[in-house]
Amino acid sequence: MKKIFAAILCLVFAVSSSFAFGIIPKIGVDIPGTMNYDKDPDDETKPGFMIGAEARNNISNYFGWGAGFEYVLPRGFVDVSGDNDFSFLPLYVSLMFYPFGGWEKAKPYIKVNAGFSVLATTQSDADMKGGLYLSAGVGAEYKNFVGEAMASSYDGEFDGAGFSYQKIGFVFGYRFNINLFKSGSEE
Repeated sequence: MKKIFAAILCLVFAVSSSFAFGIIPKIGVDIPGTMNYDKDPDDETKPGFMIGAEARNNISNYFGWGAGFEYVLPRGFVDVSGDNDFSFLPLYVSLMFYPFGGWEKAKPYIKVNAGFSVLATTQSDADMKGGLYLSAGVGAEYKNFVGEAMASSYDGEFDGAGFSYQKIGFVFGYRFNINLFKSGSEE
């Protein structure tokens, strides 16, 4: 499964690089989330931050697609003491729908991400496996600035028991447009 997903990501970036696309470095802040673990009751997590990057390309005035990654910086639990921080690194593909088409400067959109997420924790002796990553939300591009509000879910396995982590985050970025075949008269 991981090899298939890696091949799809390589294909996405290879196809994107043959024409105009955008690279968006991004940062974000996450409000407290919930960790649902089969062995323990649900735990509230502390707020945190994320960093990442995404490559995007428009299919038409109404649709776009891309691929990217995020690094969910380590965070712990609100009412649990000890060294139990965790983090995720999802790799994903995304689809954007621009309901108002190609407005001149502002482009609101609806976005869905799907991919695979790797789990990391400070408990080095733990048996960990990553899992499905899904995210959906709304965003807008204004000139080259990007802002999104996303609800995300990360699945995996920790010490033989399944878990899921849900959070809501706010992401901000800046789009760098790249056109490999740009003519001299275009902007």
